Amino acid sequence: MTVPEQRSFIASIPPFDRLNASELDTVIAAVDIEYFKSGAKLISRGESPPHLYIVIKGIVEERAPDGSITLHETQDTFSALALLSGTCRGDFTVQEEALCYLLPKATFLHISKTNPNFVNFYYQSLSQRLNRLMEQREAKELASFMVAKIRDAYIHPPIFVEAQDSIYRAVEILKQNKATSVLVRNNTQTGIVTDTDIREHVVLQRKPVDTPVGEIASYQLLSMKQDDFLFNALLQMTRHTVKRLIIYDGEEIIGVLDQMDLLSYFSHHSHLVNVQIERATDIDRLKKAGRDIANVIQTLYGRGVKIHAITQLVTELNRKLFRKLYSLLIPPEVIANSCLIVMGSEGRGEQILKTDQDNALILRDGFAYSGLNNLLKQFTTALKELGYPLCPGEVMVSNPQWVKPLYDFREQIYDWLNTPQKPASLMNLAIFYDAVAVAGDSALLTAAKEYLFEHLGSTRVFFTHFAKPTLSFETPLGWFAQFIVDRKHHGGLDIKKGGIFPIVHGVRSLALEHKLTSTNTIERIQALQEMGIFDREFAEELIETFSFILSLRLENELQQLQRNELHSNYIQPDHLTKPERDLLRDSLKIVNRFKDFITYHFHLNMVT
Repeated sequence: MTVPEQRSFIASIPPFDRLNASELDTVIAAVDIEYFKSGAKLISRGESPPHLYIVIKGIVEERAPDGSITLHETQDTFSALALLSGTCRGDFTVQEEALCYLLPKATFLHISKTNPNFVNFYYQSLSQRLNRLMEQREAKELASFMVAKIRDAYIHPPIFVEAQDSIYRAVEILKQNKATSVLVRNNTQTGIVTDTDIREHVVLQRKPVDTPVGEIASYQLLSMKQDDFLFNALLQMTRHTVKRLIIYDGEEIIGVLDQMDLLSYFSHHSHLVNVQIERATDIDRLKKAGRDIANVIQTLYGRGVKIHAITQLVTELNRKLFRKLYSLLIPPEVIANSCLIVMGSEGRGEQILKTDQDNALILRDGFAYSGLNNLLKQFTTALKELGYPLCPGEVMVSNPQWVKPLYDFREQIYDWLNTPQKPASLMNLAIFYDAVAVAGDSALLTAAKEYLFEHLGSTRVFFTHFAKPTLSFETPLGWFAQFIVDRKHHGGLDIKKGGIFPIVHGVRSLALEHKLTSTNTIERIQALQEMGIFDREFAEELIETFSFILSLRLENELQQLQRNELHSNYIQPDHLTKPERDLLRDSLKIVNRFKDFITYHFHLNMVT
């Protein structure tokens, strides 16, 4: 290896990627290279090693005092903590003949002392390393995207009129200030009048221009603080379909955040999808909005927006689309007497790219509508045309088993709760527990879930059966921390079965035990941590692990989409970067720790 190659090799390894040119020169000048045969003992427990080892090739086994084993391969470093503390806590043995760079202890400690970023790498927790990797994967030029505050965007200065002023006067003020809205003082209330309001009331409804402007003002205003995140403002506008937010500094109104100014900051066109959904008058127009959601996801992810934020926005758009489709196909009489619910990943707000339909309909007791089954079949077919595949398990409103009056749903819940030995009962209960209302009367779902919590009981046997599927799939990580891959899937591992499902279902089991009403996995983890079920560090590691695995799956799905390949949950570790492979390995260790937690908590080792 030439000196430039040597420099490039070491500079690409964390934390050497944090060194400046001068520090890197020092390292390159100091390192030596050495070959070790298989079986060679490099460091024994209790020793103080003279070097930091950087593996060029080969495999070195680290055996910890608790018996756990970690394998160090190409581009791994080891013995750093022993150099910093003075004592090695594990045994290091060459498993496969190895070639290593040896960085003298004095040089390592000198750089550690002068460069805090370098040494902090070795003290980082898993969650901190995951966060750093995510930051590195984000587009550098838009690193401020997620941390931008409302005050960073243009806020229109507040323009006030009095409620008794005429509409004509309000128009004059709008013209003078080249504004599109004015705020209206009306005793203790503050309202807003926009140019659209004036057109609606004066032009279309023929109201006199001398009418007090307070009579046409809207007073149910959404407001935020100037120090709130700009992305949250976007979520508020999307969720409530409004174009303006009133911005406060403390108790004082400092202006109006307009949708166009906010979107000019983000420029990812999610507003266009939102507008398309709102204005769609037929299914064909909804199809275009459905297709554009995928473009929004690609843009957001490419710009480094965190997975949790993307899912929040996409969830809002998906639910708007479901609601709009339901309103296009279903008569108002049915909408008023029913509740359309979505379940599965859509219910948990964790769906990014479109997955199988999981939905149901709760009808008001005593309500019936001739021809409803045919309308619901049309709804399912239309969702398929919009890109949402049919559910292989028939958990859809086209299946009469998932369309029932509230009374029958309660009977069904009672049956699920009392037959935990039936896998189908537990699966259906798990699906239903993640349900959220997207259209119609949400009180019907609230009533069904209240019935679930009232009859849930606290028998250990039930929860043991419910939590057991957490262990259904082996974690794809071997005893020596190597990935277990499937050659039939080109050396890939199933990230959904191996990483996502155990966390989702284990957390769901704990959430159900404690009757939590939230459906999102991260929100459930946060709630469980506040209840003391998880300590803070483990909760953070579990959240970061879950987010990291979701991001790997999304990136894999986006690549499949670009290649027009069928959807697959298999990812190839060989296609990941070295830091990504390391963090995937650490993340799967967290999954195993979580499985151990669930096994102990629900006594899963007591059932077969």
